[in-house]
Amino acid sequence: MKKYIVLATLVFFGAFSAFINAASNNEMISESEAIKAALHSINVEVLGIRHDEPDSQWDVFIRHNDKAYEVEVNALTGEIVTKEEETLAEIQAELSGELSHEGVAGDVDK
Repeated sequence: MKKYIVLATLVFFGAFSAFINAASNNEMISESEAIKAALHSINVEVLGIRHDEPDSQWDVFIRHNDKAYEVEVNALTGEIVTKEEETLAEIQAELSGELSHEGVAGDVDK
């Protein structure tokens, strides 16, 4: 009988704990909102991202204070391939498809 009481107590508290966690998860902000808040706190803005298929990488365009950067991330390993400072005009051209990942007008990524 004592085993059943202990078991019932554990089941009750386990279920209650799961209920409390589920309720609190509904009130939590999303992972992307947390990332956005963290970046904003250090004055970093993500301007855009695109998948660069020829190089199998993600091109992430960010602005920090008055400088803009392209950070190339290997899409398979997550390693940083390179990061380079660019003008906002270059970044806008790359995001719009007017400029390729190699910086050649008309040679756009498909």
